[in-house]
Amino acid sequence: MKGKHLLLLLFSIYNLSILTSCSNDDDDEYVGNWVRVSDLDGKPRSNAASFVIGSKGYITGGYDGENYYNDLWEYDPDLNYWTQKANMPGVKRSSAVAFNTSSNGYVGTGYDGLNKLQDFWKYNPTSNSWAQVADFPGTGRYAAIGFGIDDKGYVGTGYDGSELKDFYKYDESSNSWSQIVSLGGTKRRDAAVFVIDKIAYVGFGSNNGSTVSDFWAFNPTTETWTRKEDTSNDGDDDEGSQDCTSPAAFAINGKGYIATGSVSGVSTVTWEYNPLTDFWTQKNNFEGSARESACAFSINNRGFVLTGNSGSQYFDDIWELKPNDELNEDD
Repeated sequence: MKGKHLLLLLFSIYNLSILTSCSNDDDDEYVGNWVRVSDLDGKPRSNAASFVIGSKGYITGGYDGENYYNDLWEYDPDLNYWTQKANMPGVKRSSAVAFNTSSNGYVGTGYDGLNKLQDFWKYNPTSNSWAQVADFPGTGRYAAIGFGIDDKGYVGTGYDGSELKDFYKYDESSNSWSQIVSLGGTKRRDAAVFVIDKIAYVGFGSNNGSTVSDFWAFNPTTETWTRKEDTSNDGDDDEGSQDCTSPAAFAINGKGYIATGSVSGVSTVTWEYNPLTDFWTQKNNFEGSARESACAFSINNRGFVLTGNSGSQYFDDIWELKPNDELNEDD
């Protein structure tokens, strides 16, 4: 009997060794490297709005726990420095939306501490000047999303006292808005959007305090929404769920990315979306502090995540993702 027990023990240890070896072989080793670039010259903040015109990125607005902002900063990724530009008119605000056309940037909606806003403003980088344009026609709101495709802007979702999913199109040539078909699926606030090959991909965010999972592609030519694979089910049980609220989102070389945000607390998780396969792949974690309510922009196929907050801590650091590089913690 003692021999049998010894044999069983050795067999169990052998099996445990095999399982441990397999587990080590399967340890997640992701790709992607985050590089810190020039910090924002302005104050740390979260819930800022960002847009891109040509080869420059812009950030305005935001909140630091005490103050709302309307300063505008321009980032040159080639020279890696910031330049302050003309302040955005109107009230200082956070959680506004922004989009850009080929020539101008647009910022509107948001929250000023008392009011949910509907006003909209156009920024001309050539003259470094702002002009008020037609008010957003939906209800005053914040935590919405906006994106530009060609010379049209699109704004929808958000919070006006309850979550929303209505959508509106802005025509730059006529300075006018029109309502278009609503986002399919769930109402949401603090969602994310990135644009790949003139198709907008919208998902994430929360409804009634819970994260949402439905993920959608918008075709501006047909003005239709197509449901994609849910973010809580990417077909790989080992990878888990992408669901989160308030992530930063951007696109590089035909793929979309989300980073940071909040799940059951602030996060550093980074995911890559391939529209050709409708599949998500986890990348190396964001290397700055965990945060939510950061903003992001894509400039010439370079993606940047900036600002945000973790509780009462607000950030002014900026990070660029090199999605195909190996992790280098020393850069």
